[in-house]
Amino acid sequence: VYKDSIDGVRNKFSITDPLFGYSYQNSHKNYRFSISGPVNGLHYNTVQGWNVNLDLNFTKRNEEENTYWNLFSDMSYGVSDERYRVSGGFTSLLNNKSKAYISISGGIKATQINDTDPLPLYVNDVANILFERNYLKLYDKLFAEATYSEELFNGFRFYSALSAEKRSPLFNTTDHVFVNNDNGGYTSNNPLAPQAFGSASFEEHTIAKLKLNARINFDQEYYNYPDGKYNVTNDDYPTLWLGYEKGFASDIKQYNFDLIKISANQTLSLQNKGELSYNLRAGKFFNADEISLVDFQHFRGNQTRINLDNALAKFNLLPYYSHSTNDDYAEAHLEHNFNGWILGKIPGVNQLNFNMIVGAHSLITNQNKPYTEFSVGIDNLGIGKFRFLRVDYVKPYQGGWQNGAFMFGLSF
Repeated sequence: VYKDSIDGVRNKFSITDPLFGYSYQNSHKNYRFSISGPVNGLHYNTVQGWNVNLDLNFTKRNEEENTYWNLFSDMSYGVSDERYRVSGGFTSLLNNKSKAYISISGGIKATQINDTDPLPLYVNDVANILFERNYLKLYDKLFAEATYSEELFNGFRFYSALSAEKRSPLFNTTDHVFVNNDNGGYTSNNPLAPQAFGSASFEEHTIAKLKLNARINFDQEYYNYPDGKYNVTNDDYPTLWLGYEKGFASDIKQYNFDLIKISANQTLSLQNKGELSYNLRAGKFFNADEISLVDFQHFRGNQTRINLDNALAKFNLLPYYSHSTNDDYAEAHLEHNFNGWILGKIPGVNQLNFNMIVGAHSLITNQNKPYTEFSVGIDNLGIGKFRFLRVDYVKPYQGGWQNGAFMFGLSF
C-alpha cells in the first residue's frame, strides 16, 4: 500500500510537466518511464541554430536477480538547418555477479568532433549567446553499434564495441549574433580552418570501428551476496587501462587505422596532508598518416573560463583542437588537495574551511612543443553547507611562459 501511495505522489501530472519533463513509475511491476522537457533540452549552436532535444526512457527491473533492461531514444530538431535527428537503443544488465552489460544502439546524431566532449552544451550556449564564440564543432554520424562488457575474473573487466558509421561534415547555417563582441566573431565549423567558411574538416565517408579495452584493478577484494558481487578496490595500487582501436573497411582507404593506448590513475591518501591524484595516458597510432579528423586523438581542453567537473584528465587553457594528433602522444595529470593542512594553519583563514589544491597537467605530441599547465586553487568555497565553488589560477608553459587566467568551477 505504501508503494501505491508513493507512486501516486510521484506520478501526479503537473501543469509544468510538458515543459520540464514527466516520469511515471510502477513500484509493484518495477518499471519506470520518463520523457524530458523541451526547456531542459533547448540549446544553440551555429550549425543547428536553436535546437530542441527530447529523451525517452523505459526501464524494467528484475528485483530477484537484481538486473534490468532499458529502452532509450534521443530526438532533436535544428531550427536553422531544418533537420530531425533520431537515435535510440537497448541496454541490459544480464547478471549482477560479473556485471555483464550488452547494448545495441543506432540512428543519427550531431556529434562533437572532439570525442572527449570537452564542452558542455550549456557552456557552449552561453559562449554563443553572450560572447559570440562558437567553440562547438559538429559532424553528422549515422551509426549502428553493439557493445558488451563483463568482469571476466576478479579485478579484470573487459569492454568491447563494434560499430558501422557514416560520417558527414556539417557547416554553419546561421551567423546570428545576440551580443556584438569585438573578438573576431564566429569561426567556421572546421576547427583546422577557422576562417575558411564552407570548408569541410574531412571527406564524407563510411567506416567500421572495433574497440577492445581492459580495466585492471590489482588486489581487488569483493563481497559475494546472493543478489550480486560487490567489488572493493585497493587504493594502494593504480587502476590500469589497456586499449586497442581499429578503423577498417572505410570507403576511403587512407582513413583506416590502428591505435593502441594505455593509462593508469590513482588517488593516494597522505593522511592529514591531503590526497594526491594522478592520471597518466599514452598512445600510438599505426597506418594513420591521413585518417579522418574524427579519429584523431583529441584532448579535453578548455577555451572558456568555466569548469563544471573535477575530471582529472583535462586541461584548463588548452584549445580544443590545437594538439589533436594521429601520431604518438603522452599526457600526465597531477593534483594534490591539501584539504585543511595548509590553510587550516593560518589564523582567521582556518575558520573558513577552504582547501588548497595545486596541480600540473602536461601533454607531449610529435607535432608540438611539450605543453604544461601549473595551477593553484581554492576549493570548498561557499557558505554553510553550500560549498561547491572552486577558483584556480592557471599558468601555461610551452617553449616559454604564456598568459595565465583564473578558472571558475563547481565542485560537488
